[in-house]
Amino acid sequence: ANPRIYTTNVAFEQEIATNFSVYFDFTHSQGVHLTRFLNFARTGLFPTLGDIFVASAVGKGLYNGFTAGVRKRMSKRYQLEANYVYSRDRDDDSNERDPFTDRSFNINNLSLDYALSDRDIPHKFNFYMFAQLGWGFDGNFRVQARSAQPITPATRTATNRNTLRKDNQYFSFDWRIQRPFKLGERFELIPIIEMF
Repeated sequence: ANPRIYTTNVAFEQEIATNFSVYFDFTHSQGVHLTRFLNFARTGLFPTLGDIFVASAVGKGLYNGFTAGVRKRMSKRYQLEANYVYSRDRDDDSNERDPFTDRSFNINNLSLDYALSDRDIPHKFNFYMFAQLGWGFDGNFRVQARSAQPITPATRTATNRNTLRKDNQYFSFDWRIQRPFKLGERFELIPIIEMF
């Protein structure tokens, strides 16, 4: 069977002051018939053949995400947007792009693998701002942060897939200041200072 994704999205935005609005967004995405590569040599039926990888359409996944944010449209020389995302991403195999690894715990009971996805990042924060700073200077500012992704303990059991967290939480603050200088009607020279 071909993989299928069923997605529902509900969004609401409301202006709370001139040029300011808040918004809420909920996304539900369910995947069925996702590709899993299973090594049927693990069943013991063909002990002399070595690995027997079979592409199977038995995988499933589920993502639910809620976003809350604020947005200011361009006025008084600046605009900005900030949002926070809380989400949960679950599946029974996050390994769909590697056809030579069978990560199932028990090939005869694939339901034991359904847990947090390798991609699960429960908390994300995003902020960006553009501002006309005066004297012809423009500024761009961006903050991104997210919590760590899950990882399975070194000794896998039937119930501990992706129960720990990696040490890969992320934070960045990037900015750019620029000052355009017009050189006649057709050209501009724009010195830029930026940091990532």
